[in-house]
Amino acid sequence: MKQKYTLPFVNKGKEFEIPNWEVEMHEHAMVQAVEATKGKKISEVKKENELKFYIILESLRKIDSTVTIENVKDYFTHPENIVDFFNAVYYAGKKDIYFRKADKPSKNKKVISKKN
Repeated sequence: MKQKYTLPFVNKGKEFEIPNWEVEMHEHAMVQAVEATKGKKISEVKKENELKFYIILESLRKIDSTVTIENVKDYFTHPENIVDFFNAVYYAGKKDIYFRKADKPSKNKKVISKKN
C-alpha cells in the first residue's frame, strides 16, 4: 500500500499518493532545471538542488497542475525535508533489480578430443 501525503499547496490540502517516477518525467524535470539555471553563476550544489526542486514539482503536477516551482521552494526550505520528499518522489514505483552472478568456469574441466 502506498503512503499518503498532504501538502497545503497540493490538491487543496487533501491526501494524495505520489505517482510513479518515470523516465519522461525525469527528462522534463532536467530540461526545466537546466533552463532555470542557464546563464546564472551558481554552484554545482545549487544546480543539484534546483534539479531536486523540479523533480518534486514534476511529480506534484501529476496530482495538481496548479503547483508552481515557487510553491515547492517556499515549502521545502529545510534540507532534510527536501531530501526526504525528493527520495519519496524519485523512488516511487522503483522495482528492485537482481543481477545473477554468472557461473565461473570450473578449473577441473577435462578437455576431451576425438582422434580420427
